[in-house]
Amino acid sequence: MMSSAGFRRMFNRMRHHIGQEEKARRVVAALPAGLLVGMLDIFVGISFAVLIFSGHLSDYVARGIGFILFGSMVISAVIALTSSFRGMVAVIQDSPVAILALLAGTVTSEMAASADSEQMFVTVMATIIITSVMTGILFFLLGTFQLGTLIRFIPYPVVGGFLAGTGWLLLQGAIGTMADIPLDLAHYPTLFQAEVFLRWFPGVLFGIVLVITLRRYTQFWVMPVIVMAGVGLFYLVLLLTNTSLSAATEQGWLLGPFPEGGLWQPVSPSSVASIEWSAIFGNIESLGIILVISVISLLLNTTGIELAVQQDIDVNRELRAAGIANILAGSGGAPVGFQTLSLTTLVDKFGIKSRVAGLSVAAMFGVALFVGASVLSFFPKPVVGGLLAFLGLAFLIEWVYDAWFTLPNTEYGLILVILGSIGVFGFLEGVGIGILMAVVLFVIDYSRINVVKHMLSGKHYRSNVDRAVPYQRILDERGDELAIFKLQGVLFFGTADSLLTEIRQRIDEPDLAPLRFVVFDFSLVTGLDSSALNRFIKLKQIAAKQQITLVFTQLSSQIRHQFERGGYLDKTDPTVKIFSDLDHGVEWCEECIFKAEIQENPPGSTLDKQEFLESVFDEIIKSLEHQERFETLVTD
Repeated sequence: MMSSAGFRRMFNRMRHHIGQEEKARRVVAALPAGLLVGMLDIFVGISFAVLIFSGHLSDYVARGIGFILFGSMVISAVIALTSSFRGMVAVIQDSPVAILALLAGTVTSEMAASADSEQMFVTVMATIIITSVMTGILFFLLGTFQLGTLIRFIPYPVVGGFLAGTGWLLLQGAIGTMADIPLDLAHYPTLFQAEVFLRWFPGVLFGIVLVITLRRYTQFWVMPVIVMAGVGLFYLVLLLTNTSLSAATEQGWLLGPFPEGGLWQPVSPSSVASIEWSAIFGNIESLGIILVISVISLLLNTTGIELAVQQDIDVNRELRAAGIANILAGSGGAPVGFQTLSLTTLVDKFGIKSRVAGLSVAAMFGVALFVGASVLSFFPKPVVGGLLAFLGLAFLIEWVYDAWFTLPNTEYGLILVILGSIGVFGFLEGVGIGILMAVVLFVIDYSRINVVKHMLSGKHYRSNVDRAVPYQRILDERGDELAIFKLQGVLFFGTADSLLTEIRQRIDEPDLAPLRFVVFDFSLVTGLDSSALNRFIKLKQIAAKQQITLVFTQLSSQIRHQFERGGYLDKTDPTVKIFSDLDHGVEWCEECIFKAEIQENPPGSTLDKQEFLESVFDEIIKSLEHQERFETLVTD
């Protein structure tokens, strides 16, 4: 948490930013853009509240709307003032809300038999506060320690599977909220009963219209026009069916009536005693999923914003800004929120890069929070559910339909597996299956990469020592006794096993001289794991049986330490030799080959002087000709 001095510095920076704003005409231009974006997201925020506070908590939807509006106001204002991009917009986000709604449903179901609605509401609010504050702290720590890029190492199809699963949860939640029944196998047939069908189908149809229209027309005004048209159509149906507002309210077609006392009514400290802590910490894994999804989504949004506005964005600063915002908003009962790609891009399309845009978005939420309850109470539930259905369908279309045309088959298949697992087993299980499959696919794909960059023999690769012609002749004849492997990349059990297979094949090669030396060049090796070390131990055993010497060159200090800890490098072991670089390692092997040649063919043996001179005569003549040509050039 920040100290008082830290907060003073933050607010001094805020005053500085405001003082450096554009001229008055640009500030005035930013106001309507921000107000429009704020109005647009108010509709979405209402749908989030309806999603979370449904079922056992439906009586608290008005207070839920208040928490959403309050959180969006705080998050918009704080991030607008502290972001590295002057036109940044931030609101409560759909991905964490979808999982939070699932978690709220689980908590209330566990408590339903022994608790009243007030206790369930307080427990869910405690869950929201804990989740948001923890997420804020995580954001802030990641940004403070410059760790914003680490999360980008999560495989892209796994992220796609997460988001596709989020889309499914949003769509499922939208239908369940409008139908006012739990969505499980036992209740699916109920969805198609006439009365229930009429409650959810118009909203889903509205969501489909939104998806189709917005994929065709991308102008900023299209969505608010369709939303207002949906509201108008709803009231036209009421008029044509002679349904009064009071009757529509009683039948559950409208959000209202809202209780007196305003929308934002924080949980009182005295309610802490009624919190069912076991229900919260019994679902701790879901809290962790919200944290991970939030970090991934924030960084994906930040990357997308960079591309859309064509400006570098400080990821770690954005994390710190979102961290402060969520600690403040979460303390007031708001779900997780952070920078939004779509709304920030929308503001940028107005040609506006001003902090006033984000502040005017916050102002719009404030107006709705404190004076808009009477208007919001007449908002149609089918339109709210339709907005949720639209968000869910948009995720599903992006990651199930659009991804088909852009991703390789294996990566696309992984997205479908994660989505199916989330739908059948649950979000946590789907995430686990996705990560496990991603690891397996990574290992398989990486194992296909040949860790051997070059494989050479002593015939074709020589040390830098200037050898006399007779010695060159020996290497020409016996160079195949030396095999040189230039390695690259990371050695783990997959790639190390393929290396062992290559060496076995070379040992068993009948057309080549028996292998006596294997040189490994580690200059391009970046890592080694324990399973790869185990493969080298197996290779050492094979080398000892075959009387082969293993020569390691240019080992990094880290890799050498791994070999030493594994007991692989023993100075008394004649099977293994170590040299500082490849040239010295090859030179040592060549000297050993020369010694072996002298031992096997000593002076006076079957190869007499006359035969030896005849065998090297051509090479001597060529060498003399080169020397004569060089001397001629020098003297001329």
